[in-house]
Amino acid sequence: MATTLADHISQEKIDDHYVSTHLPQRMGNAAPIAYGGYAIALAIHAACKTVPSGFHLHSAFGHYLRAVSTEAKLICTPVQLRQSKSFVSYRVAVEQKHPSTGKRLLCMELLADFHRDEPSLLTFSGQPTRSYTHWRDCVPWDRLMEDWLKAGKIAEPQFKAFNTLFGLSRSLYEGRPCPEGITTQNLMGMAKTVETSQEALPPTEKSSADWIRVKHALQTEGEQMASLAFIMDGVLSFLPLTHNHLSFEDAGACSSLDFALRVFTPPKMNDWHLREIINHRAGHGRTYSESKLWDEAGNLVASMTQQSILRVPAKAANL
Repeated sequence: MATTLADHISQEKIDDHYVSTHLPQRMGNAAPIAYGGYAIALAIHAACKTVPSGFHLHSAFGHYLRAVSTEAKLICTPVQLRQSKSFVSYRVAVEQKHPSTGKRLLCMELLADFHRDEPSLLTFSGQPTRSYTHWRDCVPWDRLMEDWLKAGKIAEPQFKAFNTLFGLSRSLYEGRPCPEGITTQNLMGMAKTVETSQEALPPTEKSSADWIRVKHALQTEGEQMASLAFIMDGVLSFLPLTHNHLSFEDAGACSSLDFALRVFTPPKMNDWHLREIINHRAGHGRTYSESKLWDEAGNLVASMTQQSILRVPAKAANL
């Protein structure tokens, strides 16, 4: 049974491919499909296991081609596209076997690029869009939920729904939401009618943030990179709902279509990092959102952007 994040992203090499040790699970999605972070994390981990020593992941781009089932393990096949003195690149196919036919179904294609460190001509780092409370003064999600329940701000069904949607993440990494963020003030959209401190701002200037660290030890750089991807994938697809007084039941479909992960320095995910998430665009049934991650020293560690489907409910579309 998988109990740590390292367990969830572990895989076994078989011939030219890697097979996940455990089945993927659901998180942050009302649909009966696996959390998309599994596909990204396992694909990156497979590439990291293959790359020669001395190279570090700096980018991973890909498209979700099929929903990942929770009933089959993931198969990751890395193929080297180039190797030079400075760069190594891979294409990684992520597949699952059909439960009846055994046929492999392609779920994701990912391009991973690795770079050998070079001297820096310039060194600087961007900062979050606003000041956020330090993790020492932030309340963990569990306590925040319990406080809301005791105060009567949410009902028992909402409390249980939150634990069902996000319970997996809290068992794998610790999260302390910043009180300045919208997702803290409306509990990830569970309390969608609550007025937040950012009501006067346009949608593209609203933000949420939390402090994150992985609870259990990570032994290799590959595990660090895979854990980074697993965490950074979270929230982005439904963030536009959460920031605009909507929730899952208000959308016909809400899931990620593509992603771009950029790594600026190898992360240490057992340390505290600040994650800020914002929306850039919504229209034509799609949204575009971004997540950025800083270490405690204020250095930008990584960013992930995603375009997602945000479909009008069938009944509303037919009116």
